[in-house]
Amino acid sequence: MLDLNQMSVFIQVVQEGSFTAAARALGMPKSRVSRMITDLEDKLNLRMLERTTREVRPTDVGLQYYEQYKPLFEEINDIHARISDHQDEPTGNLKISAPVGFAIEMMGRWTTEFRQLYPKINIELVFNDDDVHLIRDGFDVGFVIGQLEDSSLIARKFDDTAPILCASPSFIEQYGPFTHPSQLNHVPWVSIGSRHGFGHNTNLTHQETGETFEIKPSTAIKVNHHEVAIHHMVAGQGVAITGGFFTYEQLFSGQLEIILPDWQVKQEPLYLVFPSGRHQAKKVRAFIDFFIEKSEQLHDLMDQFPHLSNEDKVIQLNKVLCKTVV
Repeated sequence: MLDLNQMSVFIQVVQEGSFTAAARALGMPKSRVSRMITDLEDKLNLRMLERTTREVRPTDVGLQYYEQYKPLFEEINDIHARISDHQDEPTGNLKISAPVGFAIEMMGRWTTEFRQLYPKINIELVFNDDDVHLIRDGFDVGFVIGQLEDSSLIARKFDDTAPILCASPSFIEQYGPFTHPSQLNHVPWVSIGSRHGFGHNTNLTHQETGETFEIKPSTAIKVNHHEVAIHHMVAGQGVAITGGFFTYEQLFSGQLEIILPDWQVKQEPLYLVFPSGRHQAKKVRAFIDFFIEKSEQLHDLMDQFPHLSNEDKVIQLNKVLCKTVV
């Protein structure tokens, strides 16, 4: 017979990586946690965990058990909460993974607003460029740039990175005006990449003529973090190809300007991913819906961009990025 208590303890041990941490999270003695895991292994006649003096990790069959039963366990908990508590409000712990180079400042603003809207959801936001196994590492949802490799995950397209060429007004005054990508081979660049080699394509295509041109950047600054790169760009120290999602604020405030707007850089999709399963926890649905809505607001704002005064750009941007929930 399925023992939900044993299932809960096993899931917690895998997520925490130790009996001690799991016991602390569950509010029970470590000896009881260990005994419940042993009972589960005896019941299944399988070794579910490898134990060392430093850590506890699932065996292959233990990981399979965890991946298959964690969504089911969350579904049972959610059903129980709806029936017993009659609560419509999403609750629980939400663990989110995002690349290090993500728009951390914007994420901070948006998660702050999300937390104001859903005060019963506790947020753990982890920025990491290492390979993240969403289920094994206990994440509820993650952001992924580029093509997906894990077919076991469900993906919802959040945005396009919308790569654009941009630089500060002072940089454009010093090195411009720019009329063709060939000019960019002779100016300093801020190159934005990642630990795993991801970087924007430097092949540009003219949207009307179809002409293509490959830029060979002369890198003055190389960095794997968009926020740091933006500081150098605003200071006039280089031109960069960066995602429009990451530079909305600087574009609207006039700190950065788009150059060669008729030349298009290859788009890279930005996904929100979460483990597959026939039930999606309320907290995950709320988070995904919230971020999709924020992205749509930014797109609407960008559509208005050419028609707004500088003052109106700042006002409208603050409504999207700095909205205060009363």
